[in-house]
Amino acid sequence: MPLDKNIPFLYPDVTFSTLTRLRNLSMDVFMFPVFRSGFAALQDLKVLNFATCNLHNSSGFKLFNSTFENFSPDLKKLYISGCRNFFLMEHGLLEHFPNLKVLDLSKSYVHLYQALRILHPYQNKNMSVINFHRISDNSINENNFPYSVIITEELMKYLRTICIEALDLSKAGIVDYQQKSLFSFERPECIKTFIISANRLPSSTADHYFQVVTFFKSAINMKVYDFSYLTVDYINPLYLDVYHPEVLNHFPEITETHKSPRHFTFSIPSSIEFLRFTHIQIAFTSVSFTCANTSLKYLDVSFGVYQNYPDFTDDCVKQLEYLDISGIPVTIITFPSIFMPKLSVLKVTNARIDQVIIKGKQWMSFRAPNLRKIDISFNNLWTLEETTLLNQPNITHLNMSNNLFRTIPSFVTNLQKLESLDLSNNLISSIGETLRSKLDKVVISNHSLILNLNNNALVCSCDTLDFLLWFAKTKVTFTNGDNYNCTMSDGNQAQLKEVIKNTAKYFSDCKATIWLQVGIILVGSAFGIFIPLSLLYNYRWEIILYMYRKVRHVVEKNLHENYMYDAYVSYEDRSVTWIQKFFLPKIEEKWGLKVCLHDRDLLPGDPTADAKAESIQQSRHVVFIITEHFTEGKWGRFEIERAKYEKYTTNFRKIIVILQNIQIKDIPDEIINISNDVYFIELPLDENEAGDYTDYQSQWLRLKALLYLN
Repeated sequence: MPLDKNIPFLYPDVTFSTLTRLRNLSMDVFMFPVFRSGFAALQDLKVLNFATCNLHNSSGFKLFNSTFENFSPDLKKLYISGCRNFFLMEHGLLEHFPNLKVLDLSKSYVHLYQALRILHPYQNKNMSVINFHRISDNSINENNFPYSVIITEELMKYLRTICIEALDLSKAGIVDYQQKSLFSFERPECIKTFIISANRLPSSTADHYFQVVTFFKSAINMKVYDFSYLTVDYINPLYLDVYHPEVLNHFPEITETHKSPRHFTFSIPSSIEFLRFTHIQIAFTSVSFTCANTSLKYLDVSFGVYQNYPDFTDDCVKQLEYLDISGIPVTIITFPSIFMPKLSVLKVTNARIDQVIIKGKQWMSFRAPNLRKIDISFNNLWTLEETTLLNQPNITHLNMSNNLFRTIPSFVTNLQKLESLDLSNNLISSIGETLRSKLDKVVISNHSLILNLNNNALVCSCDTLDFLLWFAKTKVTFTNGDNYNCTMSDGNQAQLKEVIKNTAKYFSDCKATIWLQVGIILVGSAFGIFIPLSLLYNYRWEIILYMYRKVRHVVEKNLHENYMYDAYVSYEDRSVTWIQKFFLPKIEEKWGLKVCLHDRDLLPGDPTADAKAESIQQSRHVVFIITEHFTEGKWGRFEIERAKYEKYTTNFRKIIVILQNIQIKDIPDEIINISNDVYFIELPLDENEAGDYTDYQSQWLRLKALLYLN
């Protein structure tokens, strides 16, 4: 029979009263709970955990000051977590637990206002853990309990007096904090773990910066500090566990961002061992970290927006064991040739290492003799020569997955202690004889080698027969065993183990096929050289542009870059006639491109900001049609900021600005500030106004080239 949620739920206190030596009690909590006098017999109870929560804000429900009056005052740990519905709590709720050391309200949507106010019994006391992770939710947005929380001195008047060892305020809806509030603890030396990630904090103003710096200087015993996922809403951020901060899970997706360039210097306390500044979308001009007698072992500054890479003093890396600098274009990383004696794990994923290789520059020249594990996945790499970084003598695990390698880089065989090599999700079709021989030697030297070739372009043909035979007999251990697929000469897929077992069946005509291929090539080349040359010359530009677009689509597909539009067009009302009369006939009808116009392509009823942001993200390039009235439009500046973000985070899109009858002084400042990264084109509003017809046509051709070529 279902419970009546509108009447008190009486817990069987008589039954529980016989358990006088009970120390740990876990049970569900229901609406209008009543814990009668029998619970007073549980004087040894230390831990009270409400495992499943059925509370919600209806029928005048609230947790009253008297709710826990019959429990032992010596309770040390209270867990009321996972209540996914908002409910009210009276401010004296915890007065019956004066000796509480752990208070966990994580994932209970009670709102930060209530959580901070019920702390008054613990003023000037010591506590081990206060876990307020995700106690606010966007489903809660009332006058008394707003979704966006500004921390004030009044709200912090209880918490700031507590000597707290571990504090988790992550995903608590905090958008700002006043002076003498969030970081104004009376006893900061007590804090060992402070987690404030996944809030929308504006950490870029001078006032906020100095508050953080002052706190850092005073928190002399802090070991773990997590200041990540700021100013941005993420889906499934990677949270730290306040009880076990070394445990990480989930992978984030970005949804929106804000930027405010600044320079910051952080002095890292000597006690800090775990420091995380990941996914801070603030576009720092530069950040400096200084250290003295550091204990820093774990440093994560990944996926931040920096114009210059964070600068570290040599002392900061002396004890460093784990370093994650993923998501930052390696072209702006300025690591000097420093010595990292204890570094064992390095992650440099999504760092556009390919751009450094194209420019022929050296990257990551520091020395780390104890380096064991390197992850350089998701870097668009098709080749990789031996570098100082990859020549460390003790590397055991190397992850080069999700790149564009067609063969295994030769330097890999010089890593004599290599135990695991991940080359999954590349374009490898086979392994050459020289590399096969060296891999076998690595196995002999190291006793084992695990090689991951999942989701590659393995080929089963006469040309790769030697590789297939080696695959069957080598001592190299393959991830996924022999359950690989390969492409046959006829284009069909086959199981690799099946092909290896029946080589006589599949490759019986290899020699005949080779001579047939030679004959066809010789005859075909006689006819195929001269005739196509004339056609290629006459249609060279059309062919180049056509082939480039085809290749680009293939590359984008392999890189998971799928665009809905070739360009997103931003404009104001005065340009609509010109767009319809001149722009669309050339762009879409003549050139075959697809553009996004907000008047035409955005669905009615969609939130305008979200729809525009999503359309810009799904566009290969962004085109701004700038007139003297452009900035008077409602969305012009928003579209500029969004385009800048996509440009600087992916380094892939172009921002093209078409100037129409506008003077330089009328060009928006947001465009002027990024003029080095923008392509300008001048086109009149009316073709009849074009003075030099040749120059007018060249501007259209330039626009075509910009839209076709990356």
